[in-house]
Amino acid sequence: MKRMILAGSLVVVITSTAHALIGETESQLTKRYGDSLGDIPTEAFGSVRGFMATGYVVGIAIVDGVSSMEMFSKNNRSEMTPTEIETLLKANGPGEWISESINQPNWKRWRRVDGTLVGLYDAKRHFLYISSKSFYDAQGAKLEKQSHTE
Repeated sequence: MKRMILAGSLVVVITSTAHALIGETESQLTKRYGDSLGDIPTEAFGSVRGFMATGYVVGIAIVDGVSSMEMFSKNNRSEMTPTEIETLLKANGPGEWISESINQPNWKRWRRVDGTLVGLYDAKRHFLYISSKSFYDAQGAKLEKQSHTE
């Protein structure tokens, strides 16, 4: 019983603090997360705007003034549980998500049923990426290919 209450509390905390919606403007992101930590360089995506959320560091790729990809990592860099991943996917892209097969070891992928969003989880580095389909088509597939050569 205590475990269920703790899990439920964790879901509420994650949902209320670690979500922005793909397509939000910089001012909406600042309202949701507070002031940015500044730009964080990444190998795969160049600079992303950094924010802190309860328990997470969030990197957001802003394209044409709106969030196109949001990258989540737990503050302690530990693995995300399936419940945490599901909660973040649904908080960042309301609607039904379906799991997809992927040919990359240590990677999991989901797509929203309407096809507008893609989620990728790098189980080796413990990063969850949630992006618009257009951002994924341009950048996410490249990320998956890079990981296969490592």
